[in-house]
Amino acid sequence: MTRVLGLVVAALAVVVAITQPAPVPPVPTVEATSRSEAPPGGASHFTHCPWSRSDSLRNSAYSVMGEGPAGFDLSFLEGGSVEDRISGRIDSDTAARVENPRPVGASAALVEFSGGLGAVGVVAAGEGLLAGDLCSGRIPDSWHLPGGSTLEGESLVLRLFNPFTTDARIDLWAFSELGIEAGEALEGLTVPARRTRVVALEEILPRRESLSIVVRPVLGSVIPAMVFATGMDTAVWPGTGAGDGWEFPVAGAVGLRSDLVLTNEASIPVNFVIEAFDELGALLPAQVGRIEGPGQARVSLEGLSSSGFGVRVTGDGSFGAVIVARSETGIAATVGARTTATEWLVPGPGVVSSGSRLRFLNAGVTELTVTYRTLTPEGRTRANVISIPPISVRTVHIAAPEVAGVRVTSDGPLTVGWLSAVSGRAMFSGAIPSG
Repeated sequence: MTRVLGLVVAALAVVVAITQPAPVPPVPTVEATSRSEAPPGGASHFTHCPWSRSDSLRNSAYSVMGEGPAGFDLSFLEGGSVEDRISGRIDSDTAARVENPRPVGASAALVEFSGGLGAVGVVAAGEGLLAGDLCSGRIPDSWHLPGGSTLEGESLVLRLFNPFTTDARIDLWAFSELGIEAGEALEGLTVPARRTRVVALEEILPRRESLSIVVRPVLGSVIPAMVFATGMDTAVWPGTGAGDGWEFPVAGAVGLRSDLVLTNEASIPVNFVIEAFDELGALLPAQVGRIEGPGQARVSLEGLSSSGFGVRVTGDGSFGAVIVARSETGIAATVGARTTATEWLVPGPGVVSSGSRLRFLNAGVTELTVTYRTLTPEGRTRANVISIPPISVRTVHIAAPEVAGVRVTSDGPLTVGWLSAVSGRAMFSGAIPSG
């Protein structure tokens, strides 16, 4: 079924205890992006969303943004074919929001942009659920999904979305506190074309306190996402490629205990350094450690700051990274940013009724002037200008429920993320560099 959304809308993104000091590696510079690297206009660009969830108790919202004017098709793939398609346009003053498009449980979607690059985020909220993060716009050689757990009462599901027209076959590398996990259930998994395969990791590898996955395609490609449920709340995060530097503007919040979980698929160890930044610009203690090769490392960030904070982790090799934060009633997780940039698209803030908090991380040594512009489907925009001191984070509140995305510009490189909380549940999400 095809529905046309007639709106002009717009712009909008194991366990290794650190008990022994490791050699401090050289700190790589986090890569900066520039608009000249963007593909030329006129071509189609794709973003893949392996997860959303809607039913009588929960609602999902897709937020769609673009670097400039563009059309988009949001296609839901079920049973090997396109079951529904929603079409629209975005421009520089609007951001599209598609609410509750598939009220049939968990779904996967493909978003095609014509005429420019775009960013898509998904937020699902309702009884026992506040979760979401960015959809994936690039396909790396392998996918890292650190940060899971399969203790009693927990559900850890790996969703493998194949939006392409040919079958895919993949192997899973699993790391836990027991080391490298092995088993036939992790090898040679087939994901049929235009379908999603669900892997219940709590059944294959139960009672693991820390469980991380690397998805290695053998034939074709898939787009994975991890869905972690504790009974009180759910966290969702996308897979990413590996990098030698990650920034997390949203690494912690008051009332949540955060862990940074890292994965290494190489045969040699990776030494890493973690730097933390808070609202006061204080010099917080750094941590150093080592990820075995191959393997995972889990580092507690508890006690770093009494307020919200961000972190930067850099290494002497490539690795994956995820922040997982928990409280008595909530769980949240998000991937980091591998690049700094002067322009960002932030899809999703405003979806949660209680409001959202946008967070900026300035890990540099000079003060930045930042403009953030809230965008709605109707084209109502509001620009705000703030200053961010060096080596610090700054948090602002997004209260207007009609906001579907935020466009950020700065006079220097930074990273951006956002978070939200309601009724004890929490979610973290990232942003997409745009310039």
